[in-house]
Amino acid sequence: MITFNPQLQFNTFEYQLLQENSIKEPEWCFSFAFNKDSTILAVGCQSYIKLFEFTNGKALLNWKLEHADFVRAIYFMKNSQNFISGGEDSSVLVWHQGQNRQWHISQRLIGHSKPIKHIIMNKNEDLIISCGNDYTIKFWVKQTEWICSQTISTHTQNVVSLSINESQNKLISCSEDKSILVMELSPITNQWIVIQRIFVHEQGKRLCFIGDNQFTFQPKNKNILELYSWNSTSKSFYLEMDIPVDSSTDTNYYFPQKFIHQKQLLINKNGNYINMLRKRADGKFIKEKAIRFSTNQIFGTINDSGDYLVTWDQEHNEI
Repeated sequence: MITFNPQLQFNTFEYQLLQENSIKEPEWCFSFAFNKDSTILAVGCQSYIKLFEFTNGKALLNWKLEHADFVRAIYFMKNSQNFISGGEDSSVLVWHQGQNRQWHISQRLIGHSKPIKHIIMNKNEDLIISCGNDYTIKFWVKQTEWICSQTISTHTQNVVSLSINESQNKLISCSEDKSILVMELSPITNQWIVIQRIFVHEQGKRLCFIGDNQFTFQPKNKNILELYSWNSTSKSFYLEMDIPVDSSTDTNYYFPQKFIHQKQLLINKNGNYINMLRKRADGKFIKEKAIRFSTNQIFGTINDSGDYLVTWDQEHNEI
């Protein structure tokens, strides 16, 4: 467990390792998610989801939920005490905590044909977006139950990461086919339309919207992070700049990028490193810190306030 320790000035910070709060965990932990107030930490440990009560940087295991196969993605809802998980068995599960505080599967979403890679939701949490190894992006809307309302099949290889913009009307995805899709929500049909396909030199595993008009993309095994910006004249994104970051060989797609608006801080896992980049007032990014591990098998997340960074890595086998 690593906690944020701000200094007197906004542009200086450090993360301190809370070694005494670390938890030995021999099973691989691929996916992590905090609930809305960071009182629960969900961890996908192979074919189980472990739910920890989280207080002041200390995690206490309270529940252990069985999954049909390895847990590849977790998303904790912000407006309710529910979370979503995606697994190697291609299903998307919606979990609900009942009055007795016990967790159960309220619905199993069937539609993908191969393992799930990433799951996100919109702010209203009436839309689930999932992607995976069947090369598709699926949109699930809430009626009496969750139903699949749309599938986008433009990508030709595994789809590994998704991000939605601040206004909730643009979506980006990246794939092993070396392309980024930009999709826009039609106000007329309420369907998502691919408005741009950006072909890149190297496939990437992670991307993230920064507000409405910028997003970052991490090419695999590269020591640069690409920053794309919106051109209002051409109505398309263009590569604005390459940002230097620490890098080494990267072999997995886990640990999604995350931008903490409160701290204007981007967390970007790249090989053996977790890079921390600060957005300046002029819209540019600079790398401020990097945590180096002795392995590239690093998995984790950061909570919404940016105060706690949680990781599991192959060398230490501990959360």
